Amino acid sequence: MTTPQEAPSRAATATLRAYRADWVHFTQWCAEQAIAPIPVTPEGVAAYLRSLGTFAPATIRRRLAAIGKMHRFNGLAWDVTHPLIRAALAEMLEQASRPALPPAVVTPAMLGAMSAHCTDGVRGLRDRCLLLFGFAGALRRSELVGLQVEDVRLTPEAVMLTVRDGHEAPTIALPVAQEREICPAAAFTAWQQVAHRQTGPVFRAISKGERVGGRALTPYAVTRILQRRALMAEVPPATVARLSAHALRAGFIVEALRHGMDPAALGQRTRYRDPRALRPYADLLAHD
Repeated sequence: MTTPQEAPSRAATATLRAYRADWVHFTQWCAEQAIAPIPVTPEGVAAYLRSLGTFAPATIRRRLAAIGKMHRFNGLAWDVTHPLIRAALAEMLEQASRPALPPAVVTPAMLGAMSAHCTDGVRGLRDRCLLLFGFAGALRRSELVGLQVEDVRLTPEAVMLTVRDGHEAPTIALPVAQEREICPAAAFTAWQQVAHRQTGPVFRAISKGERVGGRALTPYAVTRILQRRALMAEVPPATVARLSAHALRAGFIVEALRHGMDPAALGQRTRYRDPRALRPYADLLAHD
């Protein structure tokens, strides 16, 4: 039986765990933006808050508090009342209180436009491969960032991916496309020519000096890449704000349903054990 003295301790532990996760989330965002997480400028805090459009008000407030606690712990100045921070916080809290719009999905036309804009050297080669693999493979965000070079095999007809999910490791085929800009095989070959990796994560972080690193991208980084490429492809900002890493997988499923693919076959292709899991995608198609 829990004593009255034990309850606050457990609550405090849970709170500290949440703050720690919030700080990791913030530092990962800072790494993607190439800015210092500590000390961070009010402009940086405001930009971070505006990236939290899919989170609940309590989460947004707690993440802001975590940034402040880390600054105070290190004896650094922290002014949560700064006009830029206050304005961004008020904007996001108001947005979070509105009825949520359905998530956006990546369409084939959107995918083609984003791929066509992946022309900025090493980063563009990585991002094109990432987008095409995510869509054509209907990959979950964890599957996408967890993909290893050893899991990819090229054949004349397709890219064969071994998708590791717990005890299972199904192999799926991404067919070769005639158009090079939307061909997963061509994108992977081009990315490998600059990544120079025979083992380890397929999709890796890239430094400001355009050097390919050793660590895998995070699921959050996939969302940032997707949104950045969508903006470059002139996708409306309101749609971009509703894109997440899941939008690639969701886009494949919605398009398959649009073309009448058998739900049982689609469930097997997308590694859903329960066909009822496809119902939310059918709802997205119905409101398209």
